[in-house]
Amino acid sequence: MLWIQRRFLSRCADLLRTERARTYFQLISDKLKALQNNGDDESRIHNSASITHLETVTTLAHTFYDKLEMLTQLDNLLKEESDSEMQKIVKSDSEQLTEELDNVVNELTDAVIPVTEYDSLNNCQLEITPGVGGIEASLFASELAQMYHNYAQFMKWKWTPYQMDASPSGGIRSAIVFVRGNEAFRMLRYEAGVHRVQRFPITDKTRMHTSTSVVTVLPEPEKIEACVTPADVKVETMRASGPGGQNVNQRSTAVRLTHRETGITVHCMDERTQYSNMEIAYKRLAAILLQRKLDETQKQYSSSRKLQVGTKARAEKVRTYNFKDDQVTDHRLGKAWQGVANVMKGNSVLDQIIQSLDEMSKAQYLKEILSAEDYSTKHSSSNV
Repeated sequence: MLWIQRRFLSRCADLLRTERARTYFQLISDKLKALQNNGDDESRIHNSASITHLETVTTLAHTFYDKLEMLTQLDNLLKEESDSEMQKIVKSDSEQLTEELDNVVNELTDAVIPVTEYDSLNNCQLEITPGVGGIEASLFASELAQMYHNYAQFMKWKWTPYQMDASPSGGIRSAIVFVRGNEAFRMLRYEAGVHRVQRFPITDKTRMHTSTSVVTVLPEPEKIEACVTPADVKVETMRASGPGGQNVNQRSTAVRLTHRETGITVHCMDERTQYSNMEIAYKRLAAILLQRKLDETQKQYSSSRKLQVGTKARAEKVRTYNFKDDQVTDHRLGKAWQGVANVMKGNSVLDQIIQSLDEMSKAQYLKEILSAEDYSTKHSSSNV
């Protein structure tokens, strides 16, 4: 995975080499000195967290620029050196220094980017629904569900299907899955959006068919009561419909929750008891409300970002799976991967794409911070 990190962390490295970045870190250093030179012991104790953070950023920035200068010197030496043995030594030192520099870029970027309450969330709810394309969209949605199931196993996450509404064609009408594990939300959130497939359907081998499926990823809060309280919700119980046995169909086990302020409604009827349906419905409602809050928080930073979730419209796609050309294209990265089957396996190839999107997101965030007119006051203390 190192080559992916190095390739896309270069986006951040390029930003950190700019004069704008140097000015930013100088302001950070000046603020650190001002806090350290404050003669008031009580103030220093109060600002201890800020001082610690600013010290970390300043130290990493100095390390970055020092190593960058050393790498430049080695590159110049390599151009001037004619002895083959010395060239090998210089190349080896340069490769080692480049790897060290990549690590510093990663640490410095993480230190500069503000940490929010959402960064600590691990669990999420994954929803997949067919978009445009009828039966073919339904089949593709099923294949995406299997791809993410494989990816969850690859990442050692817990995969718990909540709803799998199968269609007569062998596809799915919708799927909702609870995914739990380290960084599950952080990584899967990049999969949200419209996924497009281009291939010859089984029922028609004469023309290429284009269809879509929509992936939604909702963060799952650790504590439901932090997002929604019973007083804010209208609760209705009713008899469930469809298969499920005599208890499900004859007793009021189904639950419908309506959030009074927003009007958001969640319906759950798949479990055998009212208690289980109530518990799952509250989880779904809390996740939807948390995502709304997250969307509002990110609005101030989203003006220049490309990693945005679209709708079911075919044109608002994030990725295309072209079976004829055996190629998967991520439109946010502007990059294609050969081998649709390898991506659909949900293992290391899909992980490379997601890791690339994560690094791109970091670079976009870093660019916004360094480009903001008021960055000296807005961002220099945003991590503390």
